[in-house]
Amino acid sequence: MIEPKATKESTERLYFEDAFLQEFTARIIRRETREGLPVVILDRTAFYPESGGQPYDLGTMNEVKVIRVEAENGFIIHYLEKQIEGDEVRGRIDWQRRFDHMQQHTGQHILSQAFYELIKGETLSFHLGQEDSTVEINLPAIEEETQRQVEELANRVVFSDLEVKTYFLPEDKAGSIPLRKPPKKSGLIRVVEVAGFDYSACGGTHCLRTGQVGLIKILKQEKIRGNLRFSFVCGFRALKEFENYRRLLQESAKIFSAEEAEVPSCAEKNLAELKNLKKNQRKLEEKLAVLEAKEMLAESGGNIISGLFPEKSPGEIKFLALNLVRQAEVVAVLAAFANEYFHLVVAASDKLEVDVREVIPALQATAEFKGGGSPTLIELVSSKKEQAERFCQLAADFFKAKINPG
Repeated sequence: MIEPKATKESTERLYFEDAFLQEFTARIIRRETREGLPVVILDRTAFYPESGGQPYDLGTMNEVKVIRVEAENGFIIHYLEKQIEGDEVRGRIDWQRRFDHMQQHTGQHILSQAFYELIKGETLSFHLGQEDSTVEINLPAIEEETQRQVEELANRVVFSDLEVKTYFLPEDKAGSIPLRKPPKKSGLIRVVEVAGFDYSACGGTHCLRTGQVGLIKILKQEKIRGNLRFSFVCGFRALKEFENYRRLLQESAKIFSAEEAEVPSCAEKNLAELKNLKKNQRKLEEKLAVLEAKEMLAESGGNIISGLFPEKSPGEIKFLALNLVRQAEVVAVLAAFANEYFHLVVAASDKLEVDVREVIPALQATAEFKGGGSPTLIELVSSKKEQAERFCQLAADFFKAKINPG
């Protein structure tokens, strides 16, 4: 096996030799300050720098926090929380974070090869996130049953507890093994081999056996650039995901006073009832709007009717405005609240021949409004909730001057 060692132009990467190494000693060969933070370069390190879709390691160096790790021209750059004394250091890796990354990264290799072996889906990119990881596969679509088969194959490899080997090969020897993808780098190539199943050029940290990866679970898929991107979790993340789903299912069953298996049917039944209630509510609101419009017209006597209705929803004031202009030749300027915004509805009777959109520039001259509409109906939204009454009056005055000049 070929192993690259430290030179004057590089840092020895201990994680290549032992990804399970949690503590190490080293010597500082250079100090710098970058972005206002102390930076040290060591002659050797077990800290993994961000690369190949895998995030950098965290940990401590002489009990000082290591907050970022980067690779640069063969050297590993360690960003520290504060300066450390002396030239000899003892580094300690955040093992929980490292092992999690190893589970996800090795799991990705297994899942990617499962996609390729079953349906020739090639992996285009990989990202290891804080909550889940993603692989982009060059597939336009996939059947649910096929995805299930890919997932099952990946987990069969996990449960077979195959050896995961890492080694270096010269570039001219790369053709001697069935690499899943051509290497992106030239020169010495690091190979991660899942015994007899997958061969990949990769510089990341990996488990020693597939059994250490734990369960591999695909969470969802989405379209991206004409391909499919799959979100997945492995190992302890998969356990956490199961615990979350289980808790949510139990809480849902408790809400419905039902067994867990009955939750989907209970939700479907309640959704149907809710839709029916909303339909009936809409009919009642429309009837109420007719009556309210009659009362407002009887009390008004003018052709401009305005008002702020904090207790009504934007939909309700729209019903009311439309009923006002249907029953009389008026312009209705009504406002209501919704969360941190206020909604302004302006409607006009067709017989008035007024284009209500003309008020929009006048309002936007004093505050930002979003929305629009037709010549006889506009709906506007503004965050200036505290000035709702003022804007309502401003719009009403605009139409008074237009319809009743002089």
